[in-house]
Amino acid sequence: MPKAPAEAGASAEPEPAAAVPTPAAEPIRRTGAFEAYTIGDPGRAFSHAVSLTELKHRDAHDIVIDAATIPDPEGTPRLILRGASSRGLAHQQYADPRQDDHCTVLSRDGEWLVCLVADGVSAGEWSHLAAKMATEEGAAQVITMLETHEPAEIPYREIYTRLADLLADVCATLPDSEPTVDLTQRDVAKRMATTLVIGIVATRPSDDGTHAVTVVRLGDTSAWIVDDERGWIALGEVKNAGNVIAESATACLPLVPEADPVPVQTTLGEGAALVLMTDGVGDPLGSGGGEVGRELARLWARPPHPLEFAAQVAFGRKTFDDDRGAIGVWLVVPE
Repeated sequence: MPKAPAEAGASAEPEPAAAVPTPAAEPIRRTGAFEAYTIGDPGRAFSHAVSLTELKHRDAHDIVIDAATIPDPEGTPRLILRGASSRGLAHQQYADPRQDDHCTVLSRDGEWLVCLVADGVSAGEWSHLAAKMATEEGAAQVITMLETHEPAEIPYREIYTRLADLLADVCATLPDSEPTVDLTQRDVAKRMATTLVIGIVATRPSDDGTHAVTVVRLGDTSAWIVDDERGWIALGEVKNAGNVIAESATACLPLVPEADPVPVQTTLGEGAALVLMTDGVGDPLGSGGGEVGRELARLWARPPHPLEFAAQVAFGRKTFDDDRGAIGVWLVVPE
């Protein structure tokens, strides 16, 4: 039936627009979750400690994470790298800076991956700076030496001496220091000192498919090969293992040892990892045969996600509240 015309002066009511169906919202698809890693009893402090901001040394980051896939000189992916350094519970509670540090860099010809991990000695107020300088400047020194030396033939004591001189130069100009040129190594060590481990991995595989590894250590920062079959293999003496300690737990830069360091040479094969670590990880690990060793070997049987690796390095375990630092290197496994 037709509608009656609208009266003069009256506006016609518009017909209601046809309802447009609203498309059903696509469900948000997301995966993933995070739960802090613990091994055994983490202790009450692990979940209840208040992390206080470190304000005095504003260049000291709380957590540092690195990751990369490393090619050989021809561009073929060969190595998988993970690195993490984080502030321990003790330094979080007292608003102290993270004193562990790490650095990774390729040699100029692409033949070698150079990895360094350092642990600043707690007593020194500026030891976090010593660790950072030892890793970064130490990497530069190793890179230069690799242009004319094989890894096992590098004069590592010469590198230690150069780093010690650099620490002395910096120590004399710290904000709360009186400038002086008469500082002894022990004077410097009271204010800034650090352990150091250097690992050099060939990016090009040998004929048997393994990659050559050379490790040099100063102090209780350690190096290991870990795999499912053999477990943890220490590249050097284990801290506090038995009654013999080949390297003093207090050996550190700028205190250069009189003897030339002896490089340890080994190989990295498929299914294994090279792990360099500070004693924040090494102390709970021990000789690798206990609960911590079994769990980390399981977690690191293959390269974890970079964020997972950082969380695993910072695992909770009662009484172990030191800073944590580690680098892991695995082989790329063809699919």
